[in-house]
Amino acid sequence: MAANMRRPLFLYVVVGLLLGSLSGSQSSAHEEHPAHLPDEKKDMIGFRAYLMENMGDNAKELNDKLKAGNVAAAKLNAHAIALHATRIPDLFPAGSLSGKSRAREEIWQQWDDFVKISQTLRDEAMRLGVAVANGNAEAVNAQARKVFGACKSCHDKFRKPEEKQ
Repeated sequence: MAANMRRPLFLYVVVGLLLGSLSGSQSSAHEEHPAHLPDEKKDMIGFRAYLMENMGDNAKELNDKLKAGNVAAAKLNAHAIALHATRIPDLFPAGSLSGKSRAREEIWQQWDDFVKISQTLRDEAMRLGVAVANGNAEAVNAQARKVFGACKSCHDKFRKPEEKQ
């Protein structure tokens, strides 16, 4: 029960950090996405793809900013990743496979491991947001590597490779 009570508090903290970071920060990670977010109830796979793509776009943009030495500008990206990461298990209801989904069946066969990896990403992304707020470039870069490692861990195990066209 205590764990269930912590999740809403955690979500409020993440949302608060994200909203606080919006003032004065700009990000283009959303610009390639459709104008309207797919309806989660009518098109779960489309909704999931939208959020996962947005998280990937934020990760790429964050990495570019860090490579350029612009730690402060990475704040919004770090918080967007953390916010989206809180939703990952809910984005994969049982049986939500389709030809357009890159999700592997192993997600549901190894559900506990999938959830654990998504929680690791969430936690590491939250730590990244704190590191960015503190402004220490060395700590931010080290924490970003942990976030990218968590992404890779999940992709290696639970995501189909991209089909070549």
